[in-house]
Amino acid sequence: MSNYEVIKGKNKYDHYTIHIPEESVGISYGHFEIWDRESGGFVYYEEGQLIFEDDELIDFDGVTVLPESIINQIASIRKVTL
Repeated sequence: MSNYEVIKGKNKYDHYTIHIPEESVGISYGHFEIWDRESGGFVYYEEGQLIFEDDELIDFDGVTVLPESIINQIASIRKVTL
């Protein structure tokens, strides 16, 4: 079982939760959720997998484009190379 650093936040339109794995060596997986603030996720909701290698975000799955707010939060604590 993995341990995660959990980031919860919001911007002008959305709320989000990001789970970043604490492992620092090899491949590890995290995930995220993002939903609209106005309806609480009824109108807009996305979730996806985050793929890290040696503490670096290298890929994602579940959405076509990773939301900028998610990228920015991850980039504040990990390297991002997509």
